[in-house]
Amino acid sequence: MKTSKGSALAWGGVLSAGMLWGGGAVVGQSLLTEGMSPYSLALVRFTLGLPLLWWWHLREPRRGAPTTWRERGLVIGTGLMMALSVVSWFAGIAVLGAALPTVIAICCAPVLVALVSVVRGFERMTRHTLLALCMALAGVAVMVYPATDEVLAPRYGAGIAWSFAAAVFQAGVVLGNARMPAHVPASTASAWGMTAAAACMALVAFPRGLTWPCDAMGWLGVAYTGLVTTSIAYLLFAWGARRLTPTAAVVGIMVEPLVATLLEAWLFGRPLAPRQWLGALTLVAALVPLTGRAAQRHTPGNEASGLP
Repeated sequence: MKTSKGSALAWGGVLSAGMLWGGGAVVGQSLLTEGMSPYSLALVRFTLGLPLLWWWHLREPRRGAPTTWRERGLVIGTGLMMALSVVSWFAGIAVLGAALPTVIAICCAPVLVALVSVVRGFERMTRHTLLALCMALAGVAVMVYPATDEVLAPRYGAGIAWSFAAAVFQAGVVLGNARMPAHVPASTASAWGMTAAAACMALVAFPRGLTWPCDAMGWLGVAYTGLVTTSIAYLLFAWGARRLTPTAAVVGIMVEPLVATLLEAWLFGRPLAPRQWLGALTLVAALVPLTGRAAQRHTPGNEASGLP
């Protein structure tokens, strides 16, 4: 019963993070369209998220800190991967819009995570995992594949390259959280990791010049990306990813393009075609083979030793 409850909570954290990030994709596209640069948006997003993360860290009754250079490197490296993933994602969105970069980043990351996890011996590629991975990729592909021929956007190749870079760095974030030591609370790892992410983006954004929202709605969007998609969503994901295998965690956040597509249909009056509903149902069904099994394989004893 305890294992089942822990599995449900872990899945709840990962899925909730994916849903919040899906909303962030739509908000980010709106802010980039209004003139914010990807670097400025990423910097503001991380900076606004820091106070809440540090407040959670300071209220943590068990303030375990990384005790070795390897653990410190893992925490900081995971934060840097998050910074590079987000800015690459925003750069792709600025060229291609929200849908395609989100799909590439979210759908290629599971393949990379699964390959690294199997090669490094973090987990075994079972039939259930392979089935879930294939179903999730097929569902997202069907959901976002254009129904009609489209004229390629200028700098299309650069947008694709940025999107694939986001996938590589997102895979690094998932693997970093999955390998995080058990004695370091999720709030502590998130606070230090996000501080590293903000510092990285400051070094990138300041030399290029900062750009800001032009109206109150833009600032509300920035606040959402900072407080919700950074502080809350990342903490939920970091907590849940520790209790799932790396592949399960990254498949769980594949609800992100589903939420982004649904929000675009609702907010901008773009109804979903039947094939998109079929893709959405396939994506949701892909989670069934993994639910419960992945969390049960990630035991507290393994977590304490750093093994998934």
